[in-house]
Amino acid sequence: MPIRRPRPDLADDLEVTAGVLPSAALRRSGVTRGLKRAMVDGGRWRAVPGKGIVVPGGRADEARWREALMRVGPQARLGGVTALEVDGLRGFAEPWIHIWVPKGFEKQRVPEVRLHETRRWTEADAAGSGVPRSNRAVSTVQAALWSVTLRQAALCLVMPIQQRIVPAEQVAVELDRIARHRFRTPLQAVLRDIRLGVESLNELDFTVECRRRGLPEPHRQVLRRLSHGRAVLDVVWEDYAVVVEVNGAGHHALDVAMRDEVRITDLQAQGNAVIPVSVLTLRCHPDALFDALANLLRSRGWPG
Repeated sequence: MPIRRPRPDLADDLEVTAGVLPSAALRRSGVTRGLKRAMVDGGRWRAVPGKGIVVPGGRADEARWREALMRVGPQARLGGVTALEVDGLRGFAEPWIHIWVPKGFEKQRVPEVRLHETRRWTEADAAGSGVPRSNRAVSTVQAALWSVTLRQAALCLVMPIQQRIVPAEQVAVELDRIARHRFRTPLQAVLRDIRLGVESLNELDFTVECRRRGLPEPHRQVLRRLSHGRAVLDVVWEDYAVVVEVNGAGHHALDVAMRDEVRITDLQAQGNAVIPVSVLTLRCHPDALFDALANLLRSRGWPG
Protein backbone atom coordinates (compact mmCIF):
# COMPACT_ATOMS: atom_id res chain seq x y z
CA MET A 1 0.00 0.00 0.00
CA PRO A 2 1.51 3.38 -0.96
CA ILE A 3 2.59 5.71 1.82
CA ARG A 4 0.42 8.79 2.16
CA ARG A 5 2.15 12.12 1.73
CA PRO A 6 1.83 14.74 4.50
CA ARG A 7 -1.19 16.98 4.29
CA PRO A 8 -0.59 20.38 2.62
CA ASP A 9 -1.24 22.25 5.87
CA LEU A 10 1.73 20.44 7.46
CA ALA A 11 4.05 22.34 5.14
CA ASP A 12 2.55 25.59 6.45
CA ASP A 13 3.11 24.45 10.03
CA LEU A 14 6.72 23.57 9.29
CA GLU A 15 7.32 26.98 7.71
CA VAL A 16 5.95 28.77 10.76
CA THR A 17 8.05 26.69 13.17
CA ALA A 18 11.32 26.68 11.15
CA GLY A 19 10.93 22.96 10.44
CA VAL A 20 10.47 21.82 14.07
CA LEU A 21 7.24 20.06 15.09
CA PRO A 22 6.44 18.15 18.29
CA SER A 23 4.74 14.78 18.12
CA ALA A 24 1.36 16.20 19.18
CA ALA A 25 1.38 18.60 16.21
CA LEU A 26 2.25 15.75 13.86
CA ARG A 27 -0.69 13.71 15.13
CA ARG A 28 -3.05 16.67 14.73
CA SER A 29 -1.91 16.94 11.12
CA GLY A 30 -2.69 13.26 10.45
CA VAL A 31 0.91 12.05 10.26
CA THR A 32 0.96 8.33 11.05
CA ARG A 33 3.87 6.43 12.57
CA GLY A 34 4.46 4.75 9.24
CA LEU A 35 4.63 8.03 7.38
CA LYS A 36 6.94 9.52 10.00
CA ARG A 37 9.23 6.47 9.83
CA ALA A 38 9.33 6.64 6.04
CA MET A 39 10.22 10.35 6.03
CA VAL A 40 12.96 9.80 8.63
CA ASP A 41 14.37 6.72 6.87
CA GLY A 42 14.36 8.65 3.60
CA GLY A 43 16.45 11.41 5.15
CA ARG A 44 13.81 14.11 4.71
CA TRP A 45 13.12 14.41 8.45
CA ARG A 46 15.26 13.96 11.56
CA ALA A 47 13.57 12.34 14.54
CA VAL A 48 13.92 13.68 18.07
CA PRO A 49 13.03 10.50 20.00
CA GLY A 50 9.92 10.89 22.08
CA LYS A 51 9.57 14.56 21.13
CA GLY A 52 8.95 15.19 17.43
CA ILE A 53 10.79 15.87 14.20
CA VAL A 54 13.12 18.41 12.63
CA VAL A 55 13.20 19.09 8.90
CA PRO A 56 16.80 19.97 7.94
CA GLY A 57 17.35 23.17 6.02
CA GLY A 58 15.09 25.45 8.05
CA ARG A 59 16.08 28.79 9.54
CA ALA A 60 19.15 27.64 11.47
CA ASP A 61 19.06 29.77 14.64
CA GLU A 62 15.31 29.53 15.07
CA ALA A 63 15.33 25.79 14.43
CA ARG A 64 18.02 25.37 17.10
CA TRP A 65 15.98 27.37 19.61
CA ARG A 66 12.72 25.59 18.83
CA GLU A 67 14.32 22.15 19.02
CA ALA A 68 15.74 22.99 22.45
CA LEU A 69 12.29 24.11 23.62
CA MET A 70 10.71 20.95 22.23
CA ARG A 71 13.26 18.79 24.05
CA VAL A 72 12.63 20.55 27.37
CA GLY A 73 8.84 20.47 27.21
CA PRO A 74 5.66 22.44 26.44
CA GLN A 75 6.02 24.82 29.42
CA ALA A 76 9.50 25.92 28.34
CA ARG A 77 10.20 29.49 27.23
CA LEU A 78 13.39 31.08 25.95
CA GLY A 79 14.71 33.71 28.32
CA GLY A 80 17.59 36.05 29.01
CA VAL A 81 20.18 36.61 26.30
CA THR A 82 18.64 33.92 24.07
CA ALA A 83 15.23 35.61 24.02
CA LEU A 84 16.97 38.92 23.30
CA GLU A 85 18.78 37.31 20.36
CA VAL A 86 15.39 36.33 18.94
CA ASP A 87 14.41 40.00 19.19
CA GLY A 88 17.56 41.18 17.41
CA LEU A 89 20.34 41.53 20.01
CA ARG A 90 23.73 41.69 18.29
CA GLY A 91 27.29 41.36 19.53
CA PHE A 92 26.81 39.23 22.66
CA ALA A 93 28.63 35.89 22.48
CA GLU A 94 26.68 33.25 24.43
CA PRO A 95 27.14 29.50 23.82
CA TRP A 96 24.16 28.45 25.96
CA ILE A 97 20.48 28.48 25.09
CA HIS A 98 18.74 29.93 28.16
CA ILE A 99 15.33 28.45 28.92
CA TRP A 100 13.08 29.07 31.92
CA VAL A 101 10.44 26.73 33.30
CA PRO A 102 8.09 26.83 36.32
CA LYS A 103 9.50 25.85 39.70
CA GLY A 104 9.16 22.11 40.28
CA PHE A 105 9.52 21.28 36.60
CA GLU A 106 10.95 17.79 36.08
CA LYS A 107 14.54 18.42 35.05
CA GLN A 108 16.31 16.64 32.24
CA ARG A 109 19.67 17.28 30.65
CA VAL A 110 19.42 18.84 27.20
CA PRO A 111 22.56 19.61 25.17
CA GLU A 112 23.45 23.33 24.92
CA VAL A 113 20.64 24.32 27.31
CA ARG A 114 21.00 26.25 30.57
CA LEU A 115 17.72 25.59 32.40
CA HIS A 116 16.36 28.11 34.92
CA GLU A 117 13.57 27.11 37.31
CA THR A 118 11.65 30.13 38.52
CA ARG A 119 8.65 31.40 40.44
CA ARG A 120 9.35 35.00 39.38
CA TRP A 121 7.95 34.72 35.87
CA THR A 122 4.77 33.21 34.48
CA GLU A 123 3.00 32.92 31.15
CA ALA A 124 1.94 36.56 31.55
CA ASP A 125 5.61 37.53 31.07
CA ALA A 126 5.92 35.77 27.70
CA ALA A 127 5.94 37.44 24.29
CA GLY A 128 2.66 37.28 22.43
CA SER A 129 3.88 35.68 19.19
CA GLY A 130 6.78 33.96 17.49
CA VAL A 131 9.24 31.67 19.25
CA PRO A 132 8.00 31.05 22.83
CA ARG A 133 10.06 33.43 24.96
CA SER A 134 10.01 36.18 27.55
CA ASN A 135 8.91 39.65 26.53
CA ARG A 136 11.76 42.07 25.90
CA ALA A 137 11.83 43.83 29.25
CA VAL A 138 11.65 40.57 31.19
CA SER A 139 14.35 38.92 29.08
CA THR A 140 16.64 41.92 29.68
CA VAL A 141 16.26 41.58 33.45
CA GLN A 142 16.64 37.79 33.22
CA ALA A 143 19.87 38.17 31.26
CA ALA A 144 21.25 40.48 33.94
CA LEU A 145 20.20 38.29 36.88
CA TRP A 146 21.52 35.12 35.26
CA SER A 147 24.95 36.66 34.61
CA VAL A 148 28.06 35.29 36.25
CA THR A 149 29.54 38.68 37.17
CA LEU A 150 28.17 42.11 37.92
CA ARG A 151 30.03 43.52 34.93
CA GLN A 152 28.34 41.02 32.62
CA ALA A 153 25.00 41.85 34.26
CA ALA A 154 25.52 45.56 33.57
CA LEU A 155 26.38 44.77 29.96
CA CYS A 156 23.13 42.82 29.65
CA LEU A 157 21.21 45.93 30.74
CA VAL A 158 23.14 48.32 28.51
CA MET A 159 23.13 46.42 25.21
CA PRO A 160 19.37 45.90 24.63
CA ILE A 161 18.68 49.53 25.53
CA GLN A 162 21.56 50.81 23.43
CA GLN A 163 20.38 48.76 20.45
CA ARG A 164 16.82 50.11 20.84
CA ILE A 165 15.39 46.65 21.53
CA VAL A 166 13.63 47.77 24.71
CA PRO A 167 13.11 51.16 26.43
CA ALA A 168 14.93 51.74 29.71
CA GLU A 169 11.62 52.66 31.38
CA GLN A 170 10.16 49.18 30.73
CA VAL A 171 13.30 47.52 32.06
CA ALA A 172 13.07 49.64 35.21
CA VAL A 173 9.51 48.41 35.84
CA GLU A 174 10.61 44.78 35.56
CA LEU A 175 13.71 45.29 37.70
CA ASP A 176 11.55 46.80 40.44
CA ARG A 177 9.67 43.49 40.61
CA ILE A 178 12.81 41.73 41.84
CA ALA A 179 12.69 41.59 45.63
CA ARG A 180 15.93 39.75 46.32
CA HIS A 181 19.04 39.12 44.26
CA ARG A 182 22.74 39.76 44.83
CA PHE A 183 22.84 42.08 41.78
CA ARG A 184 19.58 43.92 42.53
CA THR A 185 20.94 47.08 44.19
CA PRO A 186 23.94 47.66 41.88
CA LEU A 187 21.79 46.97 38.81
CA GLN A 188 19.29 49.59 39.93
CA ALA A 189 22.18 52.07 40.15
CA VAL A 190 23.37 51.02 36.68
CA LEU A 191 19.88 51.52 35.27
CA ARG A 192 19.65 54.99 36.82
CA ASP A 193 22.88 55.89 35.03
CA ILE A 194 21.56 54.48 31.75
CA ARG A 195 18.38 56.55 32.08
CA LEU A 196 20.52 59.63 32.68
CA GLY A 197 22.14 59.15 29.31
CA VAL A 198 24.87 56.50 29.42
CA GLU A 199 24.60 54.50 26.20
CA SER A 200 27.63 52.26 26.37
CA LEU A 201 29.27 50.25 29.09
CA ASN A 202 32.51 52.20 28.55
CA GLU A 203 30.80 55.48 29.45
CA LEU A 204 29.16 53.77 32.41
CA ASP A 205 32.54 52.52 33.65
CA PHE A 206 33.93 56.02 33.31
CA THR A 207 31.12 57.55 35.35
CA VAL A 208 31.42 54.94 38.11
CA GLU A 209 35.18 55.56 38.31
CA CYS A 210 34.66 59.33 38.57
CA ARG A 211 32.25 58.83 41.43
CA ARG A 212 34.52 56.36 43.21
CA ARG A 213 37.53 58.67 42.96
CA GLY A 214 35.70 61.76 44.18
CA LEU A 215 35.70 63.66 40.89
CA PRO A 216 32.74 65.95 40.18
CA GLU A 217 29.71 64.35 38.52
CA PRO A 218 29.86 64.94 34.76
CA HIS A 219 27.02 65.40 32.30
CA ARG A 220 26.61 62.61 29.74
CA GLN A 221 25.40 62.38 26.16
CA VAL A 222 25.41 66.17 25.74
CA LEU A 223 24.16 67.56 22.43
CA ARG A 224 26.36 70.31 20.99
CA ARG A 225 26.12 72.33 17.78
CA LEU A 226 29.47 72.49 15.98
CA SER A 227 30.60 74.05 12.71
CA HIS A 228 29.99 70.81 10.82
CA GLY A 229 26.65 69.94 12.42
CA ARG A 230 25.47 68.56 15.72
CA ALA A 231 27.42 66.12 17.89
CA VAL A 232 26.61 64.09 20.99
CA LEU A 233 29.46 64.21 23.52
CA ASP A 234 30.09 61.27 25.84
CA VAL A 235 31.19 63.03 29.05
CA VAL A 236 31.23 66.78 29.76
CA TRP A 237 32.10 68.94 32.76
CA GLU A 238 30.30 72.09 31.71
CA ASP A 239 31.64 74.22 34.60
CA TYR A 240 35.26 73.48 33.67
CA ALA A 241 34.94 73.15 29.87
CA VAL A 242 36.39 69.64 29.86
CA VAL A 243 35.15 67.03 27.41
CA VAL A 244 36.05 63.32 27.48
CA GLU A 245 35.28 61.10 24.50
CA VAL A 246 35.36 57.38 25.34
CA ASN A 247 36.46 55.60 22.17
CA GLY A 248 35.71 51.95 21.54
CA ALA A 249 37.11 49.79 18.76
CA GLY A 250 34.89 51.43 16.13
CA HIS A 251 36.75 54.72 16.46
CA HIS A 252 39.85 53.16 14.88
CA ALA A 253 38.12 53.04 11.48
CA LEU A 254 39.58 55.70 9.19
CA ASP A 255 36.31 57.49 8.39
CA VAL A 256 35.32 57.60 12.08
CA ALA A 257 38.79 58.81 13.10
CA MET A 258 38.63 61.67 10.58
CA ARG A 259 35.23 62.80 11.89
CA ASP A 260 36.59 62.60 15.45
CA GLU A 261 39.53 64.87 14.51
CA VAL A 262 37.23 67.53 13.06
CA ARG A 263 34.93 67.37 16.10
CA ILE A 264 37.85 67.69 18.55
CA THR A 265 39.17 70.71 16.65
CA ASP A 266 35.73 72.35 16.72
CA LEU A 267 35.37 71.74 20.45
CA GLN A 268 38.82 73.12 21.21
CA ALA A 269 38.02 76.22 19.16
CA GLN A 270 35.11 76.75 21.57
CA GLY A 271 37.55 76.74 24.50
CA ASN A 272 37.14 73.14 25.66
CA ALA A 273 39.89 70.78 26.73
CA VAL A 274 39.04 67.60 24.82
CA ILE A 275 40.42 64.27 26.03
CA PRO A 276 39.94 61.20 23.78
CA VAL A 277 40.20 58.11 25.99
CA SER A 278 40.57 54.63 24.55
CA VAL A 279 38.88 51.66 26.18
CA LEU A 280 42.33 50.07 26.50
CA THR A 281 43.54 52.99 28.67
CA LEU A 282 40.37 52.87 30.75
CA ARG A 283 40.82 49.15 31.37
CA CYS A 284 44.59 48.83 31.76
CA HIS A 285 45.91 52.20 32.99
CA PRO A 286 43.04 53.89 34.87
CA ASP A 287 44.97 55.30 37.84
CA ALA A 288 47.30 57.46 35.76
CA LEU A 289 44.40 58.55 33.54
CA PHE A 290 42.15 59.71 36.39
CA ASP A 291 45.04 61.35 38.25
CA ALA A 292 45.82 63.39 35.12
CA LEU A 293 42.15 64.18 34.64
CA ALA A 294 41.85 65.40 38.24
CA ASN A 295 44.86 67.69 37.66
CA LEU A 296 43.24 69.04 34.50
CA LEU A 297 39.99 69.81 36.33
CA ARG A 298 41.90 71.57 39.10
CA SER A 299 43.76 73.67 36.54
CA ARG A 300 40.35 74.81 35.28
CA GLY A 301 38.92 75.77 38.63
CA TRP A 302 37.77 72.60 40.35
CA PRO A 303 38.57 72.98 44.06
CA GLY A 304 38.87 69.24 44.72
